[in-house]
Amino acid sequence: MNLNTRIPTGSDVTQRIDEKPAFSPELLGLALQTANILAAWKQVRANKGAAAIDGMFIDDFPA
Repeated sequence: MNLNTRIPTGSDVTQRIDEKPAFSPELLGLALQTANILAAWKQVRANKGAAAIDGMFIDDFPA
């Protein structure tokens, strides 16, 4: 499917005209660094994270 030729629905008239990916491999690498994952996990715990789409709560995860 070529997303550059899709007609937007509703009032959304923004279309991508370039073929570059939205995220670079470098960004994914940064997001997956252990320090970033641990910081995100601590933030979820501090916010008493809500159940995900699978119904699993934060307290259901092993230590």
